[in-house]
Amino acid sequence: MWNSLSIRTQLSVLISSMLLIITLATLFQAYWLDTKERQVLAIELSHSLNKSMSQDMLKALLDNQSDTLSDLSYRLSQFESLDEVLLTDLTGKAVFEFNRKHNKYEHLVRQATHEPQFEGEDLFVKLPLQADGHTFGNVTYVIDMKSLTTQLNDHIMTLVIALPLELVIGLLLATWISHHQTQPFQKLALAMRQTDPTLQPAAPLVTPAKNEIKALFDGFNQMMAQIYRTTQAMRYQAEHDLLTGLYNRYFMEAEIRRALKDEQDNDYVLMGIDLDQFKLINDSAGHAAGDELLKMIALQTQKNLPNNAVMARLGGDDFFILMKNTSLSEGIAYAKERQENLKDFRFSWEEKTYSISASIGLVAFKPNQYSPEELTKALDNAFYAAKSQGRNKLHIYQPEDNQSQRFNQELIIAGFIKEALSEGPAHFELFAQAIVHLQKQTNLVSYEILLRLWDSNDQLISPDYFLPTAERYQMMAEIDMFVLWQYLIQATQTPKHIQQLEKVHINLAGSSLNNADFQAKVKQAVIHFNFPWHKLELEVTETSAIGNFSQAQNFINWLKNVGIGLALDDFGTGMSSFEYLKSLPFDVVKIDGSFVKDMHTDPSDKAVIRYIHEISELRNQKTVAEYVETQQDVDVLTEIGVTYGQGYFLGKPKPLTDWLNA
Repeated sequence: MWNSLSIRTQLSVLISSMLLIITLATLFQAYWLDTKERQVLAIELSHSLNKSMSQDMLKALLDNQSDTLSDLSYRLSQFESLDEVLLTDLTGKAVFEFNRKHNKYEHLVRQATHEPQFEGEDLFVKLPLQADGHTFGNVTYVIDMKSLTTQLNDHIMTLVIALPLELVIGLLLATWISHHQTQPFQKLALAMRQTDPTLQPAAPLVTPAKNEIKALFDGFNQMMAQIYRTTQAMRYQAEHDLLTGLYNRYFMEAEIRRALKDEQDNDYVLMGIDLDQFKLINDSAGHAAGDELLKMIALQTQKNLPNNAVMARLGGDDFFILMKNTSLSEGIAYAKERQENLKDFRFSWEEKTYSISASIGLVAFKPNQYSPEELTKALDNAFYAAKSQGRNKLHIYQPEDNQSQRFNQELIIAGFIKEALSEGPAHFELFAQAIVHLQKQTNLVSYEILLRLWDSNDQLISPDYFLPTAERYQMMAEIDMFVLWQYLIQATQTPKHIQQLEKVHINLAGSSLNNADFQAKVKQAVIHFNFPWHKLELEVTETSAIGNFSQAQNFINWLKNVGIGLALDDFGTGMSSFEYLKSLPFDVVKIDGSFVKDMHTDPSDKAVIRYIHEISELRNQKTVAEYVETQQDVDVLTEIGVTYGQGYFLGKPKPLTDWLNA
């Protein structure tokens, strides 16, 4: 209750209570002093009476005449405060008694001594009756102190009457003091209630005070200013991309939601921009070059951004532009202008110049036409269609086009991949295809691990469908970790099979080599599983190896130290040369099947196979020929000296469990 009262009310109550306590204390002290003064007066009166009336008392004691006693009674009656006088001789026999109020004071008389005593408002004392140095008897006095007049007594009623007036004046004074003293705090409290420094700067509070109130106001002003500055900085960081200074995904998503709820029914265009082959610049020139390119692209695009548009970087090299009050034709014109500007853009880094282009997806929409998720999906459809057409392409979203349907199908497949990685209801299954020795007979087996995906209805999804989807949605590292771990779990449960195993090849996406999670998973597997690691070959394709091997050199060195081999898959299909083959630490080179398929009709293909094998043999690298489909293929490859063959003629893929249980 008390804590809920205002400071002003609390201060008024406290001051009023203090005044009341002081006033009551003053009255109590006055009463106490008055009582003490009455006691002193009563004692003085008893001694004065005993002295002034001693002759009359002695005469009454000696004569014991009625006239003398009557005269003594009269004289004593003149003293209003005198209630009882008892004259006794030396034997204690009562000779004379005066009792004004006919009250019984027998107990006081019996208790009386030469020392003054008090009971209530009465003083009682027994004084000796003396003359010429002789004691003739004793006189006991009982004096009513209430009838005595003191100085305090003259003023006590005045104090009692003045008390209410003092309280009223004190209350008014307390109210004025509390109002005056709490006014700065009320001003401060009001400012705190009415000010929101997260939205706008707070008006500074001013005070003429130079004491603690000024320090409090200054502290409030500094705090409000600091909150505003910090809020603005946090809002900027929350809404902006720190690299380019553009808006970020959070802000753009909020803008899209506002646009979809626009009550004015404006036309909008949402545009997605992605730089073509930006990853190659990152891989070849480094991330610092990529970051600098993104900042330059952002700066150039912002300079040419219409007033009715906002631009955001969603991550990587993905940019969104949202245009308000813009028709589809205006959006297309601006998108084409952006394409031309980027096409003419040249980026130089460390004496190398790179050409830039961009793929753009575009969606025109009106408020309430889509949900935020549907609009984002539509833009992804358009963006995917643009990327699939090649570089520097623009695609406008149309719900019924084939590209959109294909993208929707990819979303479904991506969902199945996520389910399979989470173990259901869709699931992966490991298969293996034989890799057969062509130059000798052996009881040892070698094979390549292949992956199959079954959807939630146990329908097979071809690797040609789900692997590109996994690559597009950046799930290959997770898949590679899953395959490696699942193979090791199954294989290590059959030690007999491991004894018969010569080599197992497991495919990797090039990006997995640089993936910290994948690297950690491989290192964890080496510790966790009891497996002969020299029997493991990790395969990467020629095109993916180009951009990733130089970045993953430390991890590759670690693999070599452990004994894990590296195989170069699909050699001959990429952009590498034989010089490139000589410079990388591969243990196995897999010759792409396109050369094997046509080597009987095209002598150049046969010559390429022979040359690849000879170069590999000089570097102690084993070779594997893919797509071996006939006995004629086996004969020619054996004659050339190719180490291994792989294809349907030598063995079709079958579940890994069949190999393990053989």
